[in-house]
Amino acid sequence: MPALLRIELLGVHELWRTGGPAAADEAFADLHDLVLDTARNLDVAQSLVGDLDGEGCTIVCPVPEAALALGRKVFRRAWLEPRTPDEPRMWLRGVIVDGRDGRAPRAQVPSDELAGIQESRWNGAAFEAMAVLRAGWRGMRLLVADSVLTDPLRGMFRIPLGRLGVIPFRRMNHTPYPGPLARGFQDLMWMAEVRHEWGQYVNRMKQRMLWSSHDDGELGHAAATQVMFWECDAILQSVVRKNEQQDRLGHGAFDRHDEPAGEPVEGQPPEQPETPAS
Repeated sequence: MPALLRIELLGVHELWRTGGPAAADEAFADLHDLVLDTARNLDVAQSLVGDLDGEGCTIVCPVPEAALALGRKVFRRAWLEPRTPDEPRMWLRGVIVDGRDGRAPRAQVPSDELAGIQESRWNGAAFEAMAVLRAGWRGMRLLVADSVLTDPLRGMFRIPLGRLGVIPFRRMNHTPYPGPLARGFQDLMWMAEVRHEWGQYVNRMKQRMLWSSHDDGELGHAAATQVMFWECDAILQSVVRKNEQQDRLGHGAFDRHDEPAGEPVEGQPPEQPETPAS
């Protein structure tokens, strides 16, 4: 099944207002370069079709795992690569939906009225992705349609934490899902990582909060992203504690895919059942 990945750059209107065309054009070019450089390393790179536009990019991948891997890698690189407060920082939001027939997301159609005019027409999957991203989300989030995910695919992205592990796809408890369009979607915790790597993501979260303190718009993105970071941290730490308890009790024989996903994380209520998509 093809899957469509849509990633948009946050703060575009502020870029136009404060930096003018040059700043906006540079930010768009940086995003496009990042996506293309990341995509060319995929095994299915030559099978990708897509569109790079003024506010983001839309890529159709032949299989969902490629879209998930590409989205997560783009988010991680955008997060970690700026190392000083003076370097440009990207704040992104993305979504992965069913790619349907795998066609290119946008077609150029000559106007029936004027030969020199071209009409740009997005296909249904691309329209769905853009509608979801405009539903009122906050923070740097990567959403995934429930229809894209299968149990084998979830297991493919499992993050090992000792004998246990975390499946990074879930409905978060403290990170809002706004509006009716949000039903049928969950987060890919793109920042979730094995224990010795997790620290660099947390450290960069602290740095980005400080670096954004003089820009209200960027500070809003940072504050909203921080909520998801700390909820992700609570989930990871819960699994780490489970491992430590097993080690102390000497319980070495259990399913390596066992994850306490259905148990409440310390400091948060149990997960509520997902609302089926309408």
